[in-house]
Amino acid sequence: MSLRNLTPRTKQLRKLTVSFLRFAVLALLAYQLLYPLLYMLSMSLRVPVESMDPSVIWIPKTLTLSNFKDTLRVMDFWGAFKNSLFIGGGSGLLDVLACAFVAYGFARFQFPFSNFLFSLVLLTLIVPVQTIILPLYADMKYFDAFGIMKLLHAVTGGPEHISLVGNYFAFYLPSMFGMGLRSGLYIFIFRQFFKGMPVELEDAAYVDGYGPFKTFFRIMLPNAKNAIITVFLFSFVWHWNEFYLSNLFLGNLKKNFAIALSSLRVDLQSVVNVQTISDPLVIMTRIQAGALLTILPLIVLFLITQKYFTDSIEHVGIK
Repeated sequence: MSLRNLTPRTKQLRKLTVSFLRFAVLALLAYQLLYPLLYMLSMSLRVPVESMDPSVIWIPKTLTLSNFKDTLRVMDFWGAFKNSLFIGGGSGLLDVLACAFVAYGFARFQFPFSNFLFSLVLLTLIVPVQTIILPLYADMKYFDAFGIMKLLHAVTGGPEHISLVGNYFAFYLPSMFGMGLRSGLYIFIFRQFFKGMPVELEDAAYVDGYGPFKTFFRIMLPNAKNAIITVFLFSFVWHWNEFYLSNLFLGNLKKNFAIALSSLRVDLQSVVNVQTISDPLVIMTRIQAGALLTILPLIVLFLITQKYFTDSIEHVGIK
C-alpha cells in the first residue's frame, strides 16, 4: 500500500509509532550513558549500611554528605583542582598553538618528504607511550635543552641539568613542540580544517603584503575557531583524566585528580579511623563520592561549552 492511499488517521498513527520508537531508542541510549553518573550520585549520598539494603535501589532512605566531607579532605580537592586545571588548561593552549602551526605547514606548503613526515605524525597515535617512557622520563629528569646546561656548567660551574619531574613543564614542553598527549590527532584535525579553507584568503593576504607567518596568525588562525575549540576541549579532558604520565611526572609532589582518586583508598586512613576504614562499604561510598567530585568540573565544562563543541565537531568533520 502506498502512502498516498493511507487515511489521515493511519498516517497519524504511523507518525506516532515512529516518534515513540525514536524516543524509546534515545531513552535507552541516554540511560546507558547516564547510568554510571546516577549510580555514583546515589552511592555517594547514602550511608554505607544502605549499600547492602535491597530496598534501597536509587534513592537513599537517609541522605548524608559525610562521604563528600571525608573525600574532600583526603583528596585535597582544591589542590588537586588547581593542579588539574593548570595541567589541562596550559597544555590545551599550547597544543592549540603548536599543532595549528604544524598543521598549517602540512596543509598549505609543499616540501620534501611532507607526506612521509605527516604519516610519521599519524604514527604517533598508535605508538603506546609505555614504549618510549624510559627516554621520556630521562629527558624530564635530566633536562638539558640542546646541551646548553652543560655549556653553562663548563663556563660558570653551575648544574649540568635540571629536573622537570614534579613540574608542570613536564607536560608543557611536549605540548609546546607538538609532541604532547595525542598531539598527532590535533595536527590531523587542524590540517583537515586548513585544507578545507579557501586559498583565496591567503592570496588576498599576500597581495596586502602579508608573509606566511603573519597570514597564519592574522588570517588563518582566527578563522579556525571551530577547530580550536575542538582541540582545546579534547586536550583539556585527556590531560584531566591522564593517570599514567601524571603519576610518572608528578607522583605525590603535585597531585591532580587522577592521582588523588587512585590513592583515595589508602589515603582515607588519615581521615577515618582504622576500625571503620576496614569496612568495604565505607570505602565504596567514599570512592564513589571521589569519582563524582573528579568528573564534576568536566560536567560543568560540558554544560557550558556543549553548543560550541557540537558545532565545532560538525564543522571540523570528525567521525
